[in-house]
Amino acid sequence: MKDLRDMWEIGGLIEDQNKDKVADRVNIWCDLNGEIYPEGFIDFCARLGFETASLSFDFLQKNNRYSNQLSFVKDDEDTSVEWKRNHLLVHYQNEEEVSTLLRFLAGSWHRNFITGDTPVQKIKLNENKIIIELQDGGIQVAPVEPLNTAVSEKTYEVGSLTEIWNELGFMHDEKASPTNNHNVIFLTEDSLEHHSWIEIYYGAARIGMESTTLRFPITGINLSNALKFYFKSDESKNANIQLDGNVIQFTGESKSLTNAISYFFRERYWSFGGHFGCWERQFKKSDNQDESLFQVTWEDEGERQELYNKIAEWNSSMKDKKDLDLNIFISESSVIRKDIKKDIVNTFPQARVSVRSAFKPGYFWLTEEVLPNLLEIRKQIGSVIINCLKEERGDGLELPIRWIQELYPVDEVMAQELQIDSSFIDFKLCETLDLDATYEVIVKDLHGHPLYKDHILIPVSKVPYVEEGKYSYPVTACLSVYEGEKQIFQHFFLTDRERFYTFYKEHILSKLWEKADRSSENSGFLRPLFDRIEINVEMSEEELKLPVKEERISSLEALHEDIYFNTLDYFLIKGEQTVGKGYTAPGGIYPIIRVKEGVKPKAEITAYKWLDTTREPVLTEQLLFTNEQRTPAEVKYRVGKEQGLVKEEVSGHVHLEEIPEDLPRPMKAKFHTWIADYSYRHKPIYVYEIFANTKESYYSAIKLTANKPTVLIETGHHANEVSSMPAVAELMDEITEQYSSILKNVNLVIIPRANPDGTELHNRMIADNPEWKHHAARYNAVGLEYSDVRYKDTIFGEGNVVPKIMNRWAPDVVIDNHGVPSHEWTQPFAGYHIPPRFHMSYWIPNSMIYGIARMLNEKRYPGHAVVLDRITHGIQQKVKQSSNIQDMNHYWRERYKKYGNQFMPKLFPIELMEELIFYKWTTETDASSTSAISKFPEWVSADLISEAADETVYGNALEICKEGQKRFNLGAIEWINNDLQEVHRNYDAEGIRVERSRPLKAAVDSN
Repeated sequence: MKDLRDMWEIGGLIEDQNKDKVADRVNIWCDLNGEIYPEGFIDFCARLGFETASLSFDFLQKNNRYSNQLSFVKDDEDTSVEWKRNHLLVHYQNEEEVSTLLRFLAGSWHRNFITGDTPVQKIKLNENKIIIELQDGGIQVAPVEPLNTAVSEKTYEVGSLTEIWNELGFMHDEKASPTNNHNVIFLTEDSLEHHSWIEIYYGAARIGMESTTLRFPITGINLSNALKFYFKSDESKNANIQLDGNVIQFTGESKSLTNAISYFFRERYWSFGGHFGCWERQFKKSDNQDESLFQVTWEDEGERQELYNKIAEWNSSMKDKKDLDLNIFISESSVIRKDIKKDIVNTFPQARVSVRSAFKPGYFWLTEEVLPNLLEIRKQIGSVIINCLKEERGDGLELPIRWIQELYPVDEVMAQELQIDSSFIDFKLCETLDLDATYEVIVKDLHGHPLYKDHILIPVSKVPYVEEGKYSYPVTACLSVYEGEKQIFQHFFLTDRERFYTFYKEHILSKLWEKADRSSENSGFLRPLFDRIEINVEMSEEELKLPVKEERISSLEALHEDIYFNTLDYFLIKGEQTVGKGYTAPGGIYPIIRVKEGVKPKAEITAYKWLDTTREPVLTEQLLFTNEQRTPAEVKYRVGKEQGLVKEEVSGHVHLEEIPEDLPRPMKAKFHTWIADYSYRHKPIYVYEIFANTKESYYSAIKLTANKPTVLIETGHHANEVSSMPAVAELMDEITEQYSSILKNVNLVIIPRANPDGTELHNRMIADNPEWKHHAARYNAVGLEYSDVRYKDTIFGEGNVVPKIMNRWAPDVVIDNHGVPSHEWTQPFAGYHIPPRFHMSYWIPNSMIYGIARMLNEKRYPGHAVVLDRITHGIQQKVKQSSNIQDMNHYWRERYKKYGNQFMPKLFPIELMEELIFYKWTTETDASSTSAISKFPEWVSADLISEAADETVYGNALEICKEGQKRFNLGAIEWINNDLQEVHRNYDAEGIRVERSRPLKAAVDSN
């Protein structure tokens, strides 16, 4: 420090250790010789803390870490402060005068307090004037302003001691904000002993660090509406910290009082691994129990047995007939279908028998019957055209391209076998086909001459949807017998899937509705109608992994999706009919489905009652301390405002859950972690915080973000979207090792697993079916999209995490890493395509990685538009650097076009930003919204969603999805340059204020 002008600047009494241009420690140790404990030094320490984003409680003792020293020097003639060779000398005549000078330095002094650039040599108190002596001999005079007794607009209504220090920091307002403004008063008595004063000084520094605006002075006055800390030593054996409105009283005998003050200002909140508030932790977990609503079992002889029964019934009529063709559609695996064919051929050895799949029959017809014929003429093939009947049933949910969808991905499978490019195999959508067919395949040679032709008619049934008047037309089981060209018998019968689904829809859903708890206006919205329903099913069905990316054919995965989404739709419609709006949170829907070849279908269904619970606020009013114990020996609190006072002994030891072994975490990056809340099933939800390392004991999130932009990344929101959780842990390490400059420009806040209950359910489901999408595991334990209960009074801790981070950090950019199906998503009982609730098709991926941004009105928020353009360009450039991702994005985009976009561009939209699909959702501002940019448009610059094709993937597929997520996140943050951000300091009657301009400032891109 050159002179006193720079006292509160980096290089003065504060330092920037990590060179990110943010002060991150004090740089002075203070020699308190035991002769004087000025009350005004509380103000000085508060200003010292205010000017830094992190600090340690070690600067009130000799310490070689710090370059500078402060000493109090008794002086009969002078009360002044002067700077001499890294030594700040505070001369004092008496305690009152030096406190006045220290209050001036803390509350008024700054680099531009006086005009000109001449170094300041000494600042002196002379009666009611501040004399500023310049190095060139000049003098400037400033009056000692009267103590600021104006009533501040800030008021304090403190309900609990743990509202003062908690996971948010120091006394954050209920509404999230980039500011944390405070008006605090310290009231002390001369009888306090040395160690108590030391702890008070440290406490003031920590409060200063945690504030973005701090009103001075904080001593020497007593304002009615301030938050007051009152310290008094008395003859009591023990010490108390007592909450009384907006006053926190510290009273007691000297040693126990020091313990109390030290604990209050030093101890970290329990969720950070500290002791403070640990007695309240038990109330953070909901007391949820299981109580059955009903249990139902179901079994059926099955479609195979009905087929055999019907053949036995017709046997006598057919045994003498010749030239028989038996055409069978049945929903079984190829192994079982071969067994069935063998059984029938044994009965009718002269008959021609075909046993076809009743799930994706067009695909299996082409691969099992047509393809072997084409292999014989493979070298002559010039093109394969598959004509598909246009679906036009007016009351059906199927898309016009339904029969094209049912073929997917037959072109690639056939192309591999025929050793041709898949572009040589194409589909045509036809209003009608000859011969009353569903499909017609026409193969031509290289000169366009016909080589091969065949057709097939697919049987369907009519199944009512959960919405009255709407139907699905799934492929059904059928036995047709022909004698020559003449059909002599035909029998349609339900597949096993149809049998169970019909039972479930007609009997279970109505029973569940009857038993649902609809007693509250929040039922079905902020709390479920039932806890969960578990649907355990066993069936014999097709389960086939395909040689195309992650594709598979699984009729029971389709049933899983139908049970899950159609149940959601059932309650959506019921809500519309009964309360005028659809129920969005009926309860957990757990289809636990097992594929068991050859078994008869059966199911066991158990529904569980919703048992309403609440999280009453815990209001801590008093802490008692002894001489012997640094932590409180006893606590008094209320559980709920109207409840009686509970007295509880407190252990000095706290056991906090360790990070679970399966929770992804960085191996090399240094990060801070805390428990933001507990899930409904009592699992801790962790937050990782990573920023330029400060090496200090305490740091202030809100002060860090006041000086430097902050980015929040949420992962694992939908638990079946698996890539973001491991990806973000790897990204933290990569940033540390490869992109270290990022931490010079931004702070990162990570939710490494937002939905632990969903993850537990997903793990349960993949035990039986490791490669299914498992959408039923995307929400929380009771099927709640917990983002819907954010910023609301909820028992679902999953919904509290983002609001707490928004309040603690006030991030500039919010990224929610998501995923989409990695393979075809089919629902035969919802029109084959995905449910009608979705207005954009997720039937197959449109990219390996793509983005979505919530976009504010550009005219009203032009700065946000600039940021969004810069972000989308940054992400595009980052993705472009990976040829693997680029190739995969191109591959999926072309598939999406071929199977959907070319026929129905509105339902299969492609919005390109350069070469990357990036959808922009027009978003209105709304203070009641749960989305960040809608709720906080003044300070959130961007609100993004990534989507990777990662629903339950492994191996190479998982690795490329992880890479896509990492590049998306990097592209969204790497462009941020802290040098461009404007940080302002203001000095007025409301205090000293530090704040950063929002939205983010972006450099002009040279590209």
